[in-house]
Amino acid sequence: MNIYRRVAAVYRPFLGPIGGALLLLLASIGLKVISPWPLGWIFNQFQARSESVLLPVLNQPAPFMQALLWAVGAMIAIQLLWGLFNLFNNYWLIEIGLRALLRLRTEIFARLQYLPLQFHDYRQGGDSSFRVAYDTQAIQTFFNRGFVSIVSSGLMLLGFLAAMLAKSPFLTLVSFSVIPFLLLAIYIFAHRVRRDSADVQARESGVLTRVTEALGAIRVVHAYGREECEIKRFEQEAEGSLTANRRLTVTQVSSSLVVGLITTAGTAALIYFGAGEVAAGRLQSGDLLVFITYLTMFYQPLEQLSYTVWAMEGAAAGATRVFEVLDARDDVPESPTARPFRPGSGRIELEDVSFAYEPGRPVLDRLSLTIEPGTTAALVGGTGAGKTTILSLIPRFYDPASGTVRIDGQDIRTVTKASLRASLSLVLQETLLLNGTIRDNIAYSRPGARQDEIEAAARAAQAHEFIASLPRGYDTEVGERGVRLSGGQRQRIGIARAFLRNAPILLLDEPTSALDLKTEAELMGALKSLMAGRTTLIVTHRLATVHDVGRIYVLEKGRVAESGTGPELLSRPGPYHHLWHSAIKQ
Repeated sequence: MNIYRRVAAVYRPFLGPIGGALLLLLASIGLKVISPWPLGWIFNQFQARSESVLLPVLNQPAPFMQALLWAVGAMIAIQLLWGLFNLFNNYWLIEIGLRALLRLRTEIFARLQYLPLQFHDYRQGGDSSFRVAYDTQAIQTFFNRGFVSIVSSGLMLLGFLAAMLAKSPFLTLVSFSVIPFLLLAIYIFAHRVRRDSADVQARESGVLTRVTEALGAIRVVHAYGREECEIKRFEQEAEGSLTANRRLTVTQVSSSLVVGLITTAGTAALIYFGAGEVAAGRLQSGDLLVFITYLTMFYQPLEQLSYTVWAMEGAAAGATRVFEVLDARDDVPESPTARPFRPGSGRIELEDVSFAYEPGRPVLDRLSLTIEPGTTAALVGGTGAGKTTILSLIPRFYDPASGTVRIDGQDIRTVTKASLRASLSLVLQETLLLNGTIRDNIAYSRPGARQDEIEAAARAAQAHEFIASLPRGYDTEVGERGVRLSGGQRQRIGIARAFLRNAPILLLDEPTSALDLKTEAELMGALKSLMAGRTTLIVTHRLATVHDVGRIYVLEKGRVAESGTGPELLSRPGPYHHLWHSAIKQ
């Protein structure tokens, strides 16, 4: 992966504004190049009139004083114009960098939204968040501290070089004698900066991950009195980050020391040989002053280039992490010829389906089952039997390793994922609520729904009564992940969301297992209303919940061990009979 080519592609849409900024940059550099001239003219005039530049100014003739006034005014005017050009140029360039940052952040966030669950299963949420919030800033560093610095420093070097050669080719050669050593220092430290910056990025990502994980589980931490343990774990992560940052700081400080010594040596050589040129009468003192000024300004962009190289090497570490996400393989790709899903009666078929989260450890093994339209099917079995996996294959959260999943006769791999999922409603074991109002969370399944439609869905889910009793009703903020509501209230909102969706296929994943028996009994009435007339697939460990609901499929080792209604399965020895009596004993 050529990181610089990838970065250039991000900035391609901004070529027009970048061209305008470069014109301003050229103008400001031109003013910078001529800025020492008035000062040199003044010193040369004093040298021509007297051997001492300390001659009282008031004793000079009026024409000279008028010329001196013009020279001083020119110094102020040049500095003012340079400052204005530089101000507008910097603002413009920073705006371009921020726009590119916004574009890249949006692109990586969108990519994370569309990548399949298998990608997220093997990544920590804090790491992905760090890449979106912090690693993306590398794109701005590449432009504002990279490209812009290289172009501006390069143009200034050319301008100063031309002016210095015009004054004294010999002193220009003296000044350039240190450049090989400067380039060697840049080369040596560049590798170290990239290595240390990559370590810092990884360590900082670990710190954010630790914070996110600990705060997300704060109730468990408090419940088990593990505050001190979490603090120690965080301290270990933070200590690693400190060590990495210290190493990077030492590298940066060392590089600055070396570059500063090299440029100082060049300045000292110039002053030594320049003084000899003035003493020999080959150079005026004013010209030497201008030359020293040029050299100071000449070394400045050279130093800036060295820092730029190191900054870009550091940014390359962050940009690499960003492009890793953008280049991540989609394990559930959408076919270029995918067509919209045609909703029908809701018939679901799984034919010889096999699936494994990890190679060599199959969860489903050539499983086949059919759910007829408008009926309810329950999946039961021990932990790891593959119940939730089947539920995840239907919306194409994952794709089977082999076999076919069909809905209404259509292979779901041949239709667009958005149109397929539009025909499904999902209620999970723990309803996930977003930080916002109750109205926003119910309407999440159907943006733009009217208030009367939202209230109708809430009534059907037996949620309207408790919502209306809240001080702000449907405008009540639920808090992050719905922490301000009880488990039963969150589940009712999740069911209301499914009612509002009004999809022909309903998927229920342990919708009541986290609730007490009284709340479960209340919610089952709402669920049965939701299931009426829909093809429903429900996963549960509570056999009593589905015993009289519809057809039951008992899973063992990734296959259907037996199927039938609850009473039928209970009437004969078998896996269901064993599960039922095991549950009673508990």
